[in-house]
Amino acid sequence: MRAPPRYANEPLAIALRDARPPLVLAIDIGTSGLRTFLFDVRGRPVGSAIARRDRTPRTAADGEVSVDPDERVRAAADAIDETLAAAGRRAKEIAAVATSTFWHSLVGVDARGRPTTRVLTWADTRARNAAAALRSEVDPRATHARTGCTFHASYWPAKLRYLKEADREAYVRTAKWLSLGEYLYFRLFSGTRAAHGMASATGIYDQARRAWDDRLLAHLGVGESALSQISDEPQQGLRPSFARRWPVLARVPWVPAIGDGACSNLGAGAISRDRAALFLGTSGAIRVLYATDGPPVVAGGWTYRLDARRVVAGGALSNGGNVIAWLARTFPQVDLAKLWRSSSALGLIALPLLAGDRTPSWNDAARGALAGIGITTTAEDIARATLEGVAFRAARVWRLVDAALPGIATVVATGGTLLRLPWLMQLFADALDRPVVMSGAGEGSARGAAIAALERVGIVPTIAAVRSPLGRTYRPDAAAHARLAEGLARQSALEDALASMT
Repeated sequence: MRAPPRYANEPLAIALRDARPPLVLAIDIGTSGLRTFLFDVRGRPVGSAIARRDRTPRTAADGEVSVDPDERVRAAADAIDETLAAAGRRAKEIAAVATSTFWHSLVGVDARGRPTTRVLTWADTRARNAAAALRSEVDPRATHARTGCTFHASYWPAKLRYLKEADREAYVRTAKWLSLGEYLYFRLFSGTRAAHGMASATGIYDQARRAWDDRLLAHLGVGESALSQISDEPQQGLRPSFARRWPVLARVPWVPAIGDGACSNLGAGAISRDRAALFLGTSGAIRVLYATDGPPVVAGGWTYRLDARRVVAGGALSNGGNVIAWLARTFPQVDLAKLWRSSSALGLIALPLLAGDRTPSWNDAARGALAGIGITTTAEDIARATLEGVAFRAARVWRLVDAALPGIATVVATGGTLLRLPWLMQLFADALDRPVVMSGAGEGSARGAAIAALERVGIVPTIAAVRSPLGRTYRPDAAAHARLAEGLARQSALEDALASMT
């Protein structure tokens, strides 16, 4: 018999017999990974009920990073089958279904509901020229203040402009534009619905009005009827084929899909104005989630939402765990875990922009660089400088977030890379000059979606009612911070020098 999958980095995983009802089935769809979970009312995952259906995105030299929408729907359905089978009789105690998906995805469907495009992910950069064109046509500062988003290949305005020019036939056939989470629910239910937490990260959502941005839609020539209704209300009544497949879920409320970044904050317990989440997975982010009627503007960063009442503001790194994975492949002889103990990178400065840049430059064409190599430079020196370079980028994001949202007292570390490699915590604490507290709840996206669902269907009074434990605190070292601050200044100078050459 195959051993049940383990919830990575999750010390709270419990046996099915220990799960306290009611239960939540959570679907977590990443760019390449897809998992389904069973959580109890305390936000604890059942270790034996986790199913995984991963699929590497399709990539191409032109910047494509896309997935097949119908394959992902089939994968999600198969994973749900497996989780329900593991739940056995206790599947009847499922009171809600929650979904976390990656932000900024886009897929078109025709009038008969068939996909007209593949799913363009956040990492797809083919729309970079369209983004540049929009920046010259529409006031980017006013648009950012209104939507919380800049013009960038990640977001829908550039993606829609790109598809209109690159695949006119598919664009004309498209009746609805959806995120991957919306497409999943469209296959399961009639009609289309986008949660505020998903619509808010498209780049065509007015943060103050909590509605689609009519000025951008008019400029793009896209009617609001081509987009989903914005609503956080759960859906019930599966289509007949799925109701027969999952009778236990036929009348259970399904909470509309929420962005994985918002869910990650919630799962880690970073849900107040004075607490930020430092996330490091393949990419990275620093985010603050809190309730407000006045959505903030983060210069160089972004503002999205968890729901109609709560914003998620911060900045994003395109280079995080992907850089660490590159170091491991390129320098397999180097023990990365020991590098942070060394006192310096011997004057080397790395600009680790292997996957372009988001906050603050939003430059898809940015590439990595290394300065200061000498005859005695070793692989360890290069790896150390590159790791420090990632920490510098996080520190730069932190400065923007701290300036826009002063008063943050606690930084909670989460994400697969940080939780798998805790030795990185001290480096980031030193770079940010803030104590960094390790999340005790593991990778948080699926857990956060489950907690949001518990509140949405009225099982708990508020998301804060579900406790999110914290682990070890890593406190900054003054001397290390001073050295890293000097390194950040040198990295900025290198970046400026390279920019002046292009």
